[in-house]
Amino acid sequence: MRDALVYYPENNHLILDSQHGFRKRRSCLTNLLEFLDRVTGCVDAGDGVDVIFLDFAKAFEKVPHRRRVSKLKSHGIQRKILD
Repeated sequence: MRDALVYYPENNHLILDSQHGFRKRRSCLTNLLEFLDRVTGCVDAGDGVDVIFLDFAKAFEKVPHRRRVSKLKSHGIQRKILD
């Protein structure tokens, strides 16, 4: 089911390359490593770095169900996958 849900957005370039969650060969660790590489590159170059952390814990559960369904439909998710 997960593969079917991720297939459409990935193949239609609806997911940014920087998105790591729920993608093959990507994880929280790969995301952290890419972030660390960018930050250390900036520091090494003498550039300033500002970081803002946002916690989206349970954010998905707080979006109304009808809105989620509408958004999925607008991206072409339908029938059994949507159900």
